[in-house]
Amino acid sequence: MLGNASGRGCGRLNSSWIAGFRGNIFLGWCVFKNAKKRWLVAVCRILRLILTTFSNTVMCNAALADVCSSNELALALSRVQTATGLAMLLTPFIEGRILLFSPGSPSAIRYVYAAMATIATIHTVFVATQLEETLDPTKRTTAKLTWSVMNPFGFVRLFAEGTKALQKLVAITTLQMFLEGKNLSDVIQTWIRDHLKWSVMQVRNFIVGYGLLCTATGASATPWMLKNLSARGFTTATNMLNAAAFGLRGLAPSSLLFLTMMVPMLPGVNGASATALKAVAQDIATSQGFGKGEFSAWVNNLRALAGSVAPVLYGQVYAAAEKRGGNPGLTFALAGAVGALLPQAVLNQMTDAEMTAPR
Repeated sequence: MLGNASGRGCGRLNSSWIAGFRGNIFLGWCVFKNAKKRWLVAVCRILRLILTTFSNTVMCNAALADVCSSNELALALSRVQTATGLAMLLTPFIEGRILLFSPGSPSAIRYVYAAMATIATIHTVFVATQLEETLDPTKRTTAKLTWSVMNPFGFVRLFAEGTKALQKLVAITTLQMFLEGKNLSDVIQTWIRDHLKWSVMQVRNFIVGYGLLCTATGASATPWMLKNLSARGFTTATNMLNAAAFGLRGLAPSSLLFLTMMVPMLPGVNGASATALKAVAQDIATSQGFGKGEFSAWVNNLRALAGSVAPVLYGQVYAAAEKRGGNPGLTFALAGAVGALLPQAVLNQMTDAEMTAPR
């Protein structure tokens, strides 16, 4: 709802960014002052996730769409993913150092949230003083916060008012989000703990090593593919690599197999396979009169929907396989089918003309 309101109700992207950062400053202060109130910490944690998505994912994508298009937008999104990967690698180490301020204390979390508030303050100052408004002055509007603006199911308009081509592109990129790391995290952790028998140290080393490989690939192979392949070519290549890797990695409880299959999926893993088509969909949506902010919000809502369905689906299949004495590792093959083969099947039904925005 907040993303929709920001996408349609705010006339300036800078204002939307700052509003999100201010929210994180307030939440950080609340937890810092009330770290022992579990219910308050839980509420603040949920609100933090919402505000982070609002002030980062939605607004960043909308701002990039204002200044980039087509291949340039795809490359920009790839660079954002690389930067995000670096942040995800560094943050646990920074957080660990912060927790040492009060080792073993339940209230140590207060210092983490104090750091969050500090970072949000820095973001606020940077955006307010250094970042120019990206939205064209003639397109800046301020809408009242009505239900139609805040409706979390506003993305239905894409399927009611958008062309068949746009509907297919949105469906493809949404299905590809089923392979995001967070959606498979629980299944992966259970598999490597119960079937690969990894120790805590081995799991840690895997996470760090995998993160480094994803970041390195996002800074090298993925941009190279985006520059040298068409949107269809890039999407097909990454879909096929993902389908093969996910289809094979759980065939047997083998650490060698699991780690080897990690390599082919690197260029398109964690939703990167959708990078090229996201840029195409954005251009087509803009040409059909959808606002860049609202389109970004709707796509993010669909991503959240995939993030709600995928873990439940994978968890149920994994549990059912174990209960019946089957191989729960085949859950990875299911993920590959839903997140790679199915969107590829939809893509194969599209013509090149459908993937080009009208001039």
